[in-house]
Amino acid sequence: MSHRYPAIPLDGSSGLGSQFESEVKKHHGNNPNFQYKDKDGAPIGPFAMLSYTPELFGPMMAHGDAILNQSGLSLLSRELAILAVLAVYEIPFVLYAHTRIALKAGLSDAQIALAIKGETPEGLEEGDRVVYVTALGLAKGSGPLDEEVWRTAEATLGKVGTARVAQVVGLYLYVGTFMRLGDVPAPTEGT
Repeated sequence: MSHRYPAIPLDGSSGLGSQFESEVKKHHGNNPNFQYKDKDGAPIGPFAMLSYTPELFGPMMAHGDAILNQSGLSLLSRELAILAVLAVYEIPFVLYAHTRIALKAGLSDAQIALAIKGETPEGLEEGDRVVYVTALGLAKGSGPLDEEVWRTAEATLGKVGTARVAQVVGLYLYVGTFMRLGDVPAPTEGT
């Protein structure tokens, strides 16, 4: 739990109320493979941060859904793009959640370890390798994407595919910004 933004109970004191549970289930299904609330049912992680601005919770979840569920981008490619962001920014809760999702997407522990160190995981198909390299370049850079990386991405993924990767990177840079503000840790057992 963030010491800067402690969890707000989802009772009458929260503007989020019942919207929280329905939005999380709509976004992550009935059985997310990560913890999103504490033992008292209060939101944790990014959800705790969003409970301080309840009017943005629904739009943020809808925006995330649109980006994460866009057609033409596989679960594996999406997770590689997120891991590339995690190679640049320390975001413990996102690392906790997306390590689990990346395993479900087919990455091995060794591939995940390489990705979060900023090294292209071994054994990827060419398209997924290009996704990772492109996402890492976008997450690291402060100016235009390196021309060689761009040309490879455009040739391999096309303009649309490359734009889809950039959308995922942008979403996790946004999520990471407010998670870093809150100094949000990964949950511990019994949280």
